[in-house]
Amino acid sequence: MAETLLIVFVVFILLGMPISIALGVGALASAMLYPALNPIIIPTRFVGLISDSYLLLAAPLFILAGNIAARGGVARVIIDLATALVGRFRGGLAYVNVADSMFFGGISGSAVADVSALGTFLIPQMERKGYDRDFATALTIATAVVAPIIPPSIIAVIYAWMADQSVAAMFAAGVIPGFLIGIGMAVPVFVIARKRNYPKEPPPSLPEFMRVLWAAAPALMIPVIIMGGIIFGLFTPTEAAAVAVVYALIVPPIFYRQPALRELPQIFADSARLSGVIGLIIGFVGAFGWVLTYSKFPHQVAEAIAAIAPHWTLFIFMVIALYILLGTFLTPSEIILVSVPVLLPVAQASGVDPIHFGLVCVIASAIGHITPPVGLCLFVGMAISGLPMEKLVKPLLPFLAAIVVVLLLIAVLPELTLFLPRLLGFAQ
Repeated sequence: MAETLLIVFVVFILLGMPISIALGVGALASAMLYPALNPIIIPTRFVGLISDSYLLLAAPLFILAGNIAARGGVARVIIDLATALVGRFRGGLAYVNVADSMFFGGISGSAVADVSALGTFLIPQMERKGYDRDFATALTIATAVVAPIIPPSIIAVIYAWMADQSVAAMFAAGVIPGFLIGIGMAVPVFVIARKRNYPKEPPPSLPEFMRVLWAAAPALMIPVIIMGGIIFGLFTPTEAAAVAVVYALIVPPIFYRQPALRELPQIFADSARLSGVIGLIIGFVGAFGWVLTYSKFPHQVAEAIAAIAPHWTLFIFMVIALYILLGTFLTPSEIILVSVPVLLPVAQASGVDPIHFGLVCVIASAIGHITPPVGLCLFVGMAISGLPMEKLVKPLLPFLAAIVVVLLLIAVLPELTLFLPRLLGFAQ
């Protein structure tokens, strides 16, 4: 049964069918071929999974809040603030690029929104200041990986729902790893900037810095409201996402005069389109996962992996390698939705904390945003810079290596992810 399911799924993926449809076709094929299953289960599982999760509503709301912020002048003031903070160093705009993604990731939760909003400003500006276009583009693409890690993270919400874990714990767990990955990517920036003698930005005077900080304060309140409200128990993660949407609708138009009222229908349409794709995948994953569970496939996989990787660190390294491979042809949300039902029981049986495992999965799957041939951030960066993929692969390698090194460090040191959730009382 599981063999039929997986064979049909893989075949249709190779034929170019969208993953959501391939999941549904695989589940339906198994249900029709095996008398023990009833095909009516497929639509039942689809509708039941989509309609019976209040938590899952946070994902489309965070997507909407991030899209409004991305087009609401937030990117511009974040860039100004980062320039005031780190622009004075050699290769200052490259450090600004890293810092911007860390700031903006705490607002949008989306890597694609990060590249779209920041890349439009930064790539041309860096090129005008003497930075190589391929370096500027590769850096902008790579730093976007931070956005789904630093809270609020859409991928973390999906994992928390799949694994029945606290979204607040997942958000808190992403703070330290997100900063470590940002610092990790600053290392190749330091080396390359000195080697190529990239310019510095003039340091701001105290009045200039205070003016920039004051301008950025309304934008920086978005992550403060989200995390502060969750930490102090003022609202649930789903309510926090709704508050973020309302804040993004009110504050940027008042302070930054953006987005214009005429842009809102397109912003809502784009957000609904992306949310619909994720919802479709989730629905069919319900049917797909039910067939897998019925066939006892996860249990068989757990036994096989336990035999190959008896120690938890080896198991996590195998998961990282698998996720990086899957990221070359699946999006992060697709990877999480398809793999977590199979791998999480193995992780727990190996003694891995589900929050720690979840953060490793989130980071490893987020790498798929920047790896060819289907990395969404890669394509957005190509569209902004006009460079072909083959011109960007080599400049991406130092930053990709930095991300992987930090990920391996996070994988073997669970306290890097569990310290804040435990400190805040979200995890044991």
